[in-house]
Amino acid sequence: KNMNIKTFEMGYIGTNCYVVSNEQGNCAIIDCDGNTTALYNYIDQNNLKPTHILLTHGHFDHIGAVEEVQEKYGCLVCACEKEIPLLSDPNLNASTMSHRPLSLTPDITVKEGESVAVGNLVFKVMETPGHTEGSICFVIENTIFSGDTLFLGSCGRVDFPTGDAKTMMDSLKRLKNLEGDYVVYPGHGPSTTLEYERKTNPFM
Repeated sequence: KNMNIKTFEMGYIGTNCYVVSNEQGNCAIIDCDGNTTALYNYIDQNNLKPTHILLTHGHFDHIGAVEEVQEKYGCLVCACEKEIPLLSDPNLNASTMSHRPLSLTPDITVKEGESVAVGNLVFKVMETPGHTEGSICFVIENTIFSGDTLFLGSCGRVDFPTGDAKTMMDSLKRLKNLEGDYVVYPGHGPSTTLEYERKTNPFM
C-alpha cells in the first residue's frame, strides 16, 4: 500500500491535521482547522486527490477549515452518526467561543465496526466516546488516529458538552485491550505508540 502520513499543526490550539495518502494519490484528510496554505501546497505539489475529510469528533478546533477544504476539493465529510447534534450546534461544538459559529452536516455518517475506503486505504471506525459522545478513532493497518481520546501521556478532557468520564475510561480500556501494537496519531501533540501508553499513561 505504501501509506504516507503527513502531519500539519493547524489552528489556534495546534490541532493535528493528517493527510493520509497512497501511491496512486488517493488521500484522506483527518480533521482540519486554521490556515490551510501549507496543507494545499502539500496536496497540490504531490498531485494528491483528497476524496474524504474524516472527522474524529466535532469540536471547533477540528472542523474550522472543513467547509473551505471541502469546497476546494469536493471531498465528502465523514463523521460518527452520534456526533451529528454536536457538529450542527455551535454551543455544543464550542465554536461560539472561537472566531465564528460553526455548523456542519456530514455527507457520510459511520458507526462502530464500519469502514471508509479511500482508494485501497481502508479506515476502520472504532467508537470511543468520552471526550464527546460521537468521538471515534480511525484504525488503518497498524495505525490509530485517536482524535482527542488518547494523547501521549494523557487523554482528552471530559468536561465539554456530551463528554463523560466513565465512557472515556471505557474507551481507553478498549484501546488498551487491542491486540498488538499500533502507532498512535492524536488530535494534539506528538505521536506515540499504544504499547508505550499501556506502560506509562496514567489514564490507561
